[in-house]
Amino acid sequence: MIDAHCHMEYMEDPDDIIYHAKKAGMSAIVTSIADIKDREKVIAMKKKHPDFIFICLGFHPEIMGKYASEDIDDYMEFIRQNRKLISAIGEVGTDYNWLPKSEDQAKSQIIFEKFIDLSKELGLPLVVHSRNGRDNREGENDGIGDAIEILRNRGCKDVMMHCFSGNEAQLKDCLEQGWLISYATVLVKSPKHQKLAKMTPPEQMVLETDSPWLDPDSKELVNRPWKIERSAEILAGMMNIDKDEILRTTEKNARRFFRIG
Repeated sequence: MIDAHCHMEYMEDPDDIIYHAKKAGMSAIVTSIADIKDREKVIAMKKKHPDFIFICLGFHPEIMGKYASEDIDDYMEFIRQNRKLISAIGEVGTDYNWLPKSEDQAKSQIIFEKFIDLSKELGLPLVVHSRNGRDNREGENDGIGDAIEILRNRGCKDVMMHCFSGNEAQLKDCLEQGWLISYATVLVKSPKHQKLAKMTPPEQMVLETDSPWLDPDSKELVNRPWKIERSAEILAGMMNIDKDEILRTTEKNARRFFRIG
């Protein structure tokens, strides 16, 4: 089994996490950074565990205010220089929960488009973060819808919608584009996400934890990559499919998307 999205840079002891992940039967972990400052940490992690850790370098919209445009340009050059170690660009996208002001939303879209261009330049897939604002009425503060529109207008094909939480129409739109839909462990107790997952063809689904966040049993930062098995158990009961079959299919999808041999 493969966790398609987590944050190993926030784990207190990554080597211990990797040890227990292997004991739990995992074949790989995909870790995506959200902040520029963690780039060297995950590069070192990849070099230490080249056949188990697969890394994505991105720029979470929440941190936009921390960095000047020159910092982002330097970071993009760092990504170019480390292209061979990177499996995808991400997470990048839109987040109107953290960016409620329209001017900040517009700026985040420009940065998102820059990373889309970088992914095309380097031939790397995209891991997309998309989140609506708190006041999401009548299409306003629709971070998910805006992300989908930007991706569609840019002709993006290799896309994984990380921690998907859109509506049914948006899910259908993503599926029609051929994108992968990633469901986090919030699915374990969320009827909304369970319904969306049931509508998703297995061949377009991957499982993630977004750990250390989104633990299915606690609000503490104790989620771990192997807990994708909890999501698989829920899906198995809903879809009348064997849990191991779900894990095999989602692993196959993750291997194809991230080009894991």
